Amino acid sequence: MTRLAPGFCRTVLTGALLLAGLGHARATGDDAQTPYVTPQADVDVTYTIYPPHDTNASMTQRMRWSASAMMQRVDPGNAATYMITDYHAGTLTVVNADQKVRTVIPAPGAANVQMGQRAQGNWLRTGVSKVAGTPCTLWQTQDTDQRPSEICYTDDGVMLEVIRDGKVMVQATSLTHETQPGSVFAIPSGLKELHAAHP
Repeated sequence: MTRLAPGFCRTVLTGALLLAGLGHARATGDDAQTPYVTPQADVDVTYTIYPPHDTNASMTQRMRWSASAMMQRVDPGNAATYMITDYHAGTLTVVNADQKVRTVIPAPGAANVQMGQRAQGNWLRTGVSKVAGTPCTLWQTQDTDQRPSEICYTDDGVMLEVIRDGKVMVQATSLTHETQPGSVFAIPSGLKELHAAHP
């Protein structure tokens, strides 16, 4: 068994956050009082992610999403590791291209990611903004630790910014709506599979 490194765990959680909006992506009826938190069309977004306690450090991540395949790819900047999440299969595959290995785990929140439905829970529309040159609506909600957060979503469900305690945690720097080919989400063949150890 191979134990997952802390950095790996942070990457997985960040990848889930980029799509699911801090864990509040549970589906409900088409209620215009809450946002879409799953992109409703193919998209390619690059984010800057700021650690909560170090204002000088930051990292980049690229997130690509296929609406038809319900698949997401997250590539952390300056890393050989990337993640492919298949929401139909409910799996998240972490690929380490340098070591030619992969680890498959259940996709965080997979049961809650659905197309064409809005988030449930307590959401308050607080205004509008523009991030990476793209208009978005500001929504106040609570993160998975029950702390107030403000998230800016486009009308079609792309998360562009997360603010917590007055500090920007995640911010999009570029966004392109374009069809994502299946090759983006293909798992390379010939990889050795490692198993995640349970604590």
